[in-house]
Amino acid sequence: MNAKKILNEIGLKDKKAEVYLACLEMGGATAYLIAKKIGLKRPTVYDIVDQLLKEGLIYKSVRGDKKRYYPADPMKILQSNQEKEKRIKSIMPELQNLYNSPKAKPQVKYFEGEGIKEIYEDSLRSLRKGDEILAYIGEDIIERLPAYSDEYVKRRVEKGIVLRGIYKKEMGMINRFLTKSKEQLRLFRVLEEKYFPVNNETLIYKNKIAVASFGKEMFGVIIESEEIARCQKAVFELAWRGAEMLSKT
Repeated sequence: MNAKKILNEIGLKDKKAEVYLACLEMGGATAYLIAKKIGLKRPTVYDIVDQLLKEGLIYKSVRGDKKRYYPADPMKILQSNQEKEKRIKSIMPELQNLYNSPKAKPQVKYFEGEGIKEIYEDSLRSLRKGDEILAYIGEDIIERLPAYSDEYVKRRVEKGIVLRGIYKKEMGMINRFLTKSKEQLRLFRVLEEKYFPVNNETLIYKNKIAVASFGKEMFGVIIESEEIARCQKAVFELAWRGAEMLSKT
């Protein structure tokens, strides 16, 4: 990836990147020389250097009637982007509140293939320490996304998010996850397949219900609805009690 492309990606679009790079290469030059080097008209270069001057990426030196433009230290670009990042982070709680606020109509998002990971990423973004995920879990995520399964659990634990799940009895899953439940902030109940013939995975958290299917083709959905989530949480609590009774029989 070349310098111009990267500069484009971080905000110095097209001609602005060309003018800045030309100043760097020449160590400073008049608008005429910059225009000649990169094949632009002088009025266009004047417009661009005015923008770069305001952004602090070049500075101007005047001798008599001659104006020369010099590049600021490239570290200025890094510092500028760090400042932008700080400003974005300062409003992130407000943006997240808007993003996670109840909506009048259910919002549905659909994912395919590796994009199904976004379901799990959304749960990490939406929840805070002490929050809980309610889950119905089959075994297929372990077979289809083993490395990501481990990474997700690790990051969930780091954030202090508890998972309370009903699992299908399957030795691979029990050996891999359930024997470490305390350290992985997991409460669980396990059912025989005849009572719990589930291969997909359902997560209920905040005002969202996420369903991931790991069949021949992976796909998933996130439904965002306060009303539907409240209903599904009530259904889960009934299933949780039922699983306790079945486990004792």
